[in-house]
This record gives sequence, structure tokens and C-alpha cells, in this order.
Amino acid sequence: MVSAIVVLSLVCLWLLPDGPSAAPMQPSDHRITPASDNSPPTPPQVRVVEGKVARNATFGQLMRAHGFSPETVYRLTRASRPVYNLARLRAGNRFELEWLADGRLKAFRYQVDSFKYLQVDRTGDDYRAELIAIEYEKRVLPVVGTIESSLFGTLSDLQEKDQLALDMAEIFSWDIDFNTEIQRGDQFRLMVEKLYLEDRLVRYGDILAVEFRNAGKLFTGYRFEDPEGEAGYFDDAGRSLKRDFLRSPVKFSRISSRFSYRRLHPVLKRRRPHLGVDYAAPTGTRVVAAGNGRVRFRGWKGGYGNMVEIRHGNGFTTYYAHLSRFARGLRRGSKVIQGQVIGYVGSTGLSTGPHLDYRVRRNGVFVNPLTLKMQPSKPLKPEYRSAFRQLKLKWQKQLAAIAPPPEQTRQASSAHGFEADFIY
Repeated sequence: MVSAIVVLSLVCLWLLPDGPSAAPMQPSDHRITPASDNSPPTPPQVRVVEGKVARNATFGQLMRAHGFSPETVYRLTRASRPVYNLARLRAGNRFELEWLADGRLKAFRYQVDSFKYLQVDRTGDDYRAELIAIEYEKRVLPVVGTIESSLFGTLSDLQEKDQLALDMAEIFSWDIDFNTEIQRGDQFRLMVEKLYLEDRLVRYGDILAVEFRNAGKLFTGYRFEDPEGEAGYFDDAGRSLKRDFLRSPVKFSRISSRFSYRRLHPVLKRRRPHLGVDYAAPTGTRVVAAGNGRVRFRGWKGGYGNMVEIRHGNGFTTYYAHLSRFARGLRRGSKVIQGQVIGYVGSTGLSTGPHLDYRVRRNGVFVNPLTLKMQPSKPLKPEYRSAFRQLKLKWQKQLAAIAPPPEQTRQASSAHGFEADFIY
């Protein structure tokens, strides 16, 4: 028996592989995979959280609230710095966090504005950041209406947003004072770009053509961009709608006192000249420069309270009084451009309520801002008039083809709401 066992052992040793060519032991895999299955391995599961930046929240606070360490915050901030400063998060803007299965951060996305978002992706043990443009579906659509109470109210009835009213008022801000001159029965029709994301209206693009009939007078505006990249709005005759001065430095307020040489002062209770126009508006309403110029005075001016004085070309100076505060960074000597915010409506000085006292002086003499006539500031170049004429004819035909209200205009802009949940 002993001899048989020895022989059997020698046979087994002879059958086993030996030397360095012997294969090492491998862990067994009990999954059965068909030989024909060439599908890629399943990626690790990820977890995604979406939200909006809280009021006064910093990037570090946002990340720590979701369990990330200061080191991760530092690495993301460092990676993003060349393209975007994460210290500039804005309350209400959207963000998205994406985790790997092992709990590490896979990606961070942040909505910078309506045009782009920040994308930060893990690359090995570090991160890479880039700004990505948002891809919208652009549709050019008509809007037409008749004003019953206000421009805002009419557009609201048409399921449009306030921004469209602001954009329309901006186009005609040199010809129509939307504070005082809008009347019941005024009509408008326009073609506007609407930007959609997943069939949701997210925002407006440019108004491409607009007609506004105010008190029986027709105003037209056609957007034209020349081959040099200069864009603006022009009327039927090819004249620029832009003037040296805006009709009003406060949008959508009301006139509480007009230009007069014998106005009863509400505080002093005696008649004296009021060589300006008072625009009543809530405290904090933005006040803009009526034209390009340089700040000559910024500070307290007795009964005028907080006041800004701007000197313009051609002998013009404008005054903005009773401000609650000044725009950040505005100083004496600062250059300002037309439409730039210079301060905010208030009730400082001799004032019975929040309003802006706006005055214009030409060659040393105060003039009525409401009757001031200005010439177009930038005419269309002669070599581009033919191209503009063709564009104008195209839009005139499309505007004429728009069905009159109420059939066409009382349809909703979007059955799914105005704002997309996430724009990336």
C-alpha cells in the first residue's frame, strides 16, 4: 500500500505545470458573460442635486451644506478662477452637483446668466472648468395688441412678460415718453425673437421690427446690423431712432409736476419757478443718464437733496435731484453713457414724497425737457441704405400680415410656462 501511494504522488507531480511558466492563481468570477457580448462596463452610479443659490450664500457655504470639504472648495475655486470667479455667485441662480458612487464630486454646474453656464468636471484627481454657451431654439413670432389701461397690462393679457414692454419702450425712448404719452387705444405690432429650451420660453431675444401707433401717429423701428457689426433701430426713412437725449431718465413713472415759471411749492407754500419736470416713482427706482457726458457735481445741494449734475456736448447740462443714493462708483469727473444708472429715486431735500426732479439747461438757460427736440445722433451710412431698404420691406410685409387683435394676440406664449427649470 505504501508503494502504491508513492507511485500515485509521483504521477500527480508529473502532470502539474512547473517552473516560472506556471500561471498564478486568479480570483474566480462567477458571473457568466456570453462570448458575443461586447457592451461597455456599466459606469458607477451617480447622485445629482439641483437647487438655487440662497440669499447671501457664498460658494464655500453652498458646498459645505452638501458635505464637501474646504479642500474641495479650494480646488474648484482654483480651477474656475481663469474663466469665472466663484465669489460672484448670485442669489436665485441655479446650480447642480453630481457625485460619483464613492462620494467624490464628479461635476459642478452653475448658471452664470441667461447666455452661459459654468461647467466644472473632475479630471483624475483635479478639476477642469469652462464657460459653455446655452443653446436655445430661436423662434421669430408676432405680438400685436391694443392698449386698454397700460402697456404692461396689455402684454400681461397676451401672456407676455414685462421685459417685452421694457424692450419696446427702450426702442422708442427717444420719441415717446411712456410715462405720460401712452393713451388708451394705442396699438402696437411687432416681430420678436423668442428663445426656447425644451419647448419652454426662457427669454426674449431682439425685437426685429415694431410699429407703435401713439395718439394717431405711427412710429416704426427696424433692427439693422451693418457689415461692420454696428446694430441699431431705424425708422421708415432710414433715420436712427437714437437721439442725443432720452425723453425721460426714469422708466414707467408718472409726472407729478411740470415745467413752470409760477408753481406753488408744496413745502414753501409760495409760487416760484419750477424749471424742471418731477417724476413720481417709488424710492429706489433707477435713474439713468439722459445722454453721454461727464459728472460735474455729485453730492448734497441744499433743497435739492442728493443731486447729480452732468455736462454734455453742444452746451447741454442735465440735473437729477432728490436722489435717495448715488450709483456705486459715481464720482465727480466720472464719464457716463446714455442709459447708465447714476442714482436712485428718493425724497431728500425739500420734498414731500419720493420723486426725481429732472432739469435740462441749454447754453445757460433752463428748457422744458418734455418739449426738447433732438436730431438723430447716428445716421445710417449711405452705403448700407439699400440693404436696409430690403430688410425694411421684408418686415413691413410680415407686420402687415399679422392678424389684428384679439384673435391672434390673446393666445398664450407658451403652454409650459415662461422659465425653464434648468438651462443646461
